[in-house]
Amino acid sequence: MPQQEKLKEIDNFEIEIKIPIEDPERIMKSLLTRGFQKYQRVIEEDMYYNSEYHDVRKCDEALRIRKTRDLLTGKTRAQINFKGKKIDQISMSRREYETGIEDPDCMEKILGAIGFTRAAGVKKTRNYLQRGEMTACLDQVENLGNFLELEVIVRKENLRERYLSQMREILQELGLSMDNTVRASYLSMLMGKEENIKERNDHGEKNCGDISGSGLSCG
Repeated sequence: MPQQEKLKEIDNFEIEIKIPIEDPERIMKSLLTRGFQKYQRVIEEDMYYNSEYHDVRKCDEALRIRKTRDLLTGKTRAQINFKGKKIDQISMSRREYETGIEDPDCMEKILGAIGFTRAAGVKKTRNYLQRGEMTACLDQVENLGNFLELEVIVRKENLRERYLSQMREILQELGLSMDNTVRASYLSMLMGKEENIKERNDHGEKNCGDISGSGLSCG
């Protein structure tokens, strides 16, 4: 089995904001004119896990295996990641643990052996840009849309306000607002969307049942 590229282990705080966008090409150009540089375009497939013994979603945490394929080189890699609870009310900042894995299928079996099973998956095309310590991600998420993420990994939580201020300034320069950022993960947004569709379908079936004897059609 070929040796997989080793990923750096992370045990830090992730300072992150996320905002939906309508024109990713414009945002890309604006970021480039402000000193960000493109360095990677990838497809990321995330599989999230949960357990009846520890409900990760209800605890506002995340446990996932991510498979990444570089669209330029074709190289693939995988990692396992755990994100703790969010630590403020305005961003997605949280403690993060992450490390590379050589065999994601084997890791999934390990998780299954200790009671963690697949919950749901997220697939996206991501453009990575970098300026200094800050990473910008332009994401096209299947069945969800386009988003911009700004992220910095720090070792000390007390640096959070400094970087959130920088992120706020960048959003303003891009014609965006911190007021429109979202704190939900892509997984939560997709699951919420699916639940809304199910509720509408259930409501439609109920209405059809109410008029079934009237000779009217629900179409």
